[in-house]
Amino acid sequence: MGLIKTGLKAAVFVKTAHIVHDRIERRQQAEWAAQGLPAGTAPPVPGQAPAPLPYATSGPAPAQPSILDQLTQLGDLRAAGVVTDAEFESQKARILAG
Repeated sequence: MGLIKTGLKAAVFVKTAHIVHDRIERRQQAEWAAQGLPAGTAPPVPGQAPAPLPYATSGPAPAQPSILDQLTQLGDLRAAGVVTDAEFESQKARILAG
């Protein structure tokens, strides 16, 4: 009987700890949301460098294709029959307009 009682005490302890943890987490999320921070991020700790955002990329942004490259690709699409002449003219005007 002692082993069952010990197991039940452990289960109650674990469940209580889980409930307390969930309450603290909800309270922190509400506090951070009130500060305007994105969900799942904590405010920076003084003296520590801020952690990089998960969606941040490193390195330079990819270069935009030149106007000549865009027009060449559009001409290839027209030659292949993917775009009609009217679509070609409207897209060409859009590319040339910038």
